[in-house]
Amino acid sequence: MTVDELRQMWMQFEDVPTYSEDEIEIDFYWWEKGTYRFDIWHWFDEKLPNGLAVDFNLV
Repeated sequence: MTVDELRQMWMQFEDVPTYSEDEIEIDFYWWEKGTYRFDIWHWFDEKLPNGLAVDFNLV
């Protein structure tokens, strides 16, 4: 996956609703409803060459 593809996925992920305990309320790509949101964040962080903070300017 390219950084641009990951960025597009990240932008879609921003619209995924979460429960109060930070689990996603709907299926998102291969993650099922109820997946802990931070597990998905970590997946993105591992896939990006410089991590979320640097590649997506989250700092």
